[in-house]
Amino acid sequence: MTRHLQAIVLHGKNDLRYEPDYPAPSPAPGEVLLRMTYSSICQTDIELWHRGMFFGSGEPRILGHEAAGVVEQLGEGVTGIEIGTRVAVENVRTCGTCFFCRKGTQQLCENGRNFGFSDNGGLAEFAVWPAALCIKLPENITNEEAPLSEPTSVAVHAVTQSGIQVGDTAAVIGCGVVGLLTLQVLQAAGAKVVAIDPREQSLALAKEFGAIETLNPAEVDVAKLLPQIADELRTGTYGSSLLREGVRGRVDGDADPKSSDDARSLTKSGDQVVRRRPEQKTRPEPNAHGPDVVFDTAGVPGTALNSARWTRRGGKAIIVGFSGQDQTLNLGRTLMGEKTIMGSSATGTGEYQKAVDLIATGAVNVKPLISALVPLDRGIPDGFERMLKPEKDVYRILVGNG
Repeated sequence: MTRHLQAIVLHGKNDLRYEPDYPAPSPAPGEVLLRMTYSSICQTDIELWHRGMFFGSGEPRILGHEAAGVVEQLGEGVTGIEIGTRVAVENVRTCGTCFFCRKGTQQLCENGRNFGFSDNGGLAEFAVWPAALCIKLPENITNEEAPLSEPTSVAVHAVTQSGIQVGDTAAVIGCGVVGLLTLQVLQAAGAKVVAIDPREQSLALAKEFGAIETLNPAEVDVAKLLPQIADELRTGTYGSSLLREGVRGRVDGDADPKSSDDARSLTKSGDQVVRRRPEQKTRPEPNAHGPDVVFDTAGVPGTALNSARWTRRGGKAIIVGFSGQDQTLNLGRTLMGEKTIMGSSATGTGEYQKAVDLIATGAVNVKPLISALVPLDRGIPDGFERMLKPEKDVYRILVGNG
């Protein structure tokens, strides 16, 4: 085994380096050494790059928490997996003994460790991780598809948290990678889904993935339309008539061009730039009901508030997208409407395997979300830096040597 490897290492705020001679790891008891195939870059990786590592000790770390590889070496005591097995990396390592683990909510573990955050991740030639957290891949999942098992597991957890039932109506705010995967998992659960995003490219993908309707908040009054659409979906009378009748009134206003999941809120149409309004305060139609569940997968200012406003009375708002900014919510309306506002973080026990199964059966299609393949030595200029461009047209960039 070589003593050095190629890796993309975060040393601190705005200090991300490609290192061709990083010390190679060896598997501890219970661990395996993985030859990494690909890791995908997500918006969290970009945030870490620009803000510095907010997990672990602050020491330099190899990034890459959405990852897959091939078992290269077995640590002491490892059984049930063979050298040469292709795996996806379940990236949350829990203690199993804290208050939350004992309650069955391991995603809230007080002592949890994370592949690519607190521990070295997959943006390297090799990595080590517990064998028990390496999910075997079926033959019909490619090396390129495998890293997207991780964001799919985030979508599985969010949908599970929502308690959605067959035939329920749902809306997804933000059609980046996590939003588009959440849409597909919702469909697999039997829900009727409306997708909301300011990018026509993302809305086209949402339609391809089976969204019954797509709404662009730069062009329509979502707060007015969404409850009416949800009601017609419930009664089986919806046929896009609301949009055909010319309700697409232009919504003016500037917005802070933050990311929608990892898809930008800036949209280009020819030479025209359309900016979305992140928070629409129009009150819904008085006799219309909103969706049963609204998912905020955008994580930009205002979208969490809209998810709470737009769900029906007695409905749920599931907050998946992360925003570090304070937002003000009128709790009186939430109380009177008996609405539930719930966060959804990472993934729970068994949900990573469910994500792999959904991809394997074709219920979730991740292929259109793979925008580029980049070798490790080009991961920073062709991966991380490309993700920063306002005009970017990418979803997930995979970095690795295949």
